[in-house]
Amino acid sequence: MNTNDVPTFAQLGFDTQKYYQLQKQGILERLEKFKGGRLYLEIGGKFLYDPHAARVLPGFDPYIKQKIIADLHEMSEIIYAVDWDAIISDRQMKNVEQSYQSSVIEGLQGFKDNLNIPTKIAINRCRKIDNPIVEDFIVKLHELGYETYKRYYIPNYPKDIATILSGNGFGGDKHIPVTKPLVLLTSPGSNSGKMSTALGQIYLDQEQGVQSGYAKYELFPIWNLSIKHPVNLAYEASTADIGDFNVPDLNHKNTYGIEATSYNRDFESFNILKDLANKFVSHDNHIKNYLSTTDMGINYAGFAITDDKVVSLASLEEIKRRTGWYQEIVNRGDGKLNWVIKCQQLERDAFAYCKEKEYL
Repeated sequence: MNTNDVPTFAQLGFDTQKYYQLQKQGILERLEKFKGGRLYLEIGGKFLYDPHAARVLPGFDPYIKQKIIADLHEMSEIIYAVDWDAIISDRQMKNVEQSYQSSVIEGLQGFKDNLNIPTKIAINRCRKIDNPIVEDFIVKLHELGYETYKRYYIPNYPKDIATILSGNGFGGDKHIPVTKPLVLLTSPGSNSGKMSTALGQIYLDQEQGVQSGYAKYELFPIWNLSIKHPVNLAYEASTADIGDFNVPDLNHKNTYGIEATSYNRDFESFNILKDLANKFVSHDNHIKNYLSTTDMGINYAGFAITDDKVVSLASLEEIKRRTGWYQEIVNRGDGKLNWVIKCQQLERDAFAYCKEKEYL
């Protein structure tokens, strides 16, 4: 099964042009909050080309995130976050017949060909003793003209916040020199340390007297859709192998009276960000105003949905697709049956939503 296929839909349920305008303006407005400093903007999911979004949101241009960032290229640079363990194992990338190392190289080439934005590489969770596989890969990256910076493994991350925000945590890393006001954090795959890199940079920026902040540009889960909405259930299905799951953002509900959907790893990172804001940044730094994980995000996708029935049914089909794909992996002996079981439950939940709405 080729999960990168983007089917052609008879009906559309998403307005790409509206999303483009809202999302780009949202980024510029957040950047203005850190005027005189810099904004580290984590970009989650597929960056240059997002076929998953195009499948669950018929009408979504899979290249639109690339187009938005291309418009901002003069004010931007990229830190590409890669993972030490994934380099060593050269782990197989999900949904593509490609290894981790080749995905890193392909991503760098994609930035060069499509964006022309200066790019540096952060190698996350490094151990103090060099590994020859990692060192050889670093040599290859240097030969391609890229600067690399090691960021070191922190035991009990992200729970031990006291250590993380100390000389034995972020303070033990070398600052990655950046000069542009907008620094994009992206990676070749999940769990590569994008947010950790951003928070570490903010910590080190403060030591240099630079006020900087953080925001997250991620499509899924869509915060203003319910946890049980098929679009958000399809996100859970797409991450079944890494154990992500949607959760209600109770901080947002309690603060603003508005229900919002977030996911588990954002809550862990939010706790580090709040401690960082409370202990290290200036009183007027905008990250002090973040009262929920939803506040961290810049996500206008929910406002560009034009037909809930279309996107709900498309998302139900995507969950079925993922279930079949995970089953193929299990049959090869490379996956876990609980991935399939989870997707089967998500499929039942999405079906129930569509049935209740009389979409089926």
